[in-house]
Amino acid sequence: MRLALVSSAWALGIASVAVVGCSHHDRTVQSRPNEPTAAEQRRIDERRADERRAEELRAEERKAEERRIEDERRIDDLRRAEDKRRAEDQRREDERRAADRRAEERKDRPIGGGPNDVRATPASAVASIAAERCDRELRCKHIGPKEKYRTRAVCVAELARDKREDLNSDVCRGGIREKELNDCLQSIREEDCGNPLDALTRLTSCRSGNLCVK
Repeated sequence: MRLALVSSAWALGIASVAVVGCSHHDRTVQSRPNEPTAAEQRRIDERRADERRAEELRAEERKAEERRIEDERRIDDLRRAEDKRRAEDQRREDERRAADRRAEERKDRPIGGGPNDVRATPASAVASIAAERCDRELRCKHIGPKEKYRTRAVCVAELARDKREDLNSDVCRGGIREKELNDCLQSIREEDCGNPLDALTRLTSCRSGNLCVK
């Protein structure tokens, strides 16, 4: 009987130790349920490193794109400045030529006011009026790459074609009076830049009825 009790005690002790050990192991496992293994941690670190490198690459690409846009803007600014400089040079050259032409016309203009004065032909009157109108457009800065007339030469050609219908040999059979032509040219010079000269007949001194010899 005594031997049976001792055996039972030993069995109970061993079972208690086993239960305690299992409980301790379970608590240890439960305390670190999500902790990655060494291999998993390496993969996590590698993935994070790849993400950092990808972000750095995207940042470099953004900076490169910003530099490209800035370079294009500078090139556009330089191109516009060059176009403006060329237009200004052309304007000054046209003004110089116009001044030389006016000086030449004044030098060759006959003096006097009698009936025997040389009369201008309709063709020469049309050319003089067109040139004077374009000189005014040039002074008023209405000639340039973005204006109605790109150059003075284009302006003269177009205005001469328009005026040729009003002043021709059929309308002015006797020619153009030199004094009245000079008055017309002077009126064009004095016309304010704010007043459009699309219709030259607005100036009384430039109407065919005033210019033509009757």
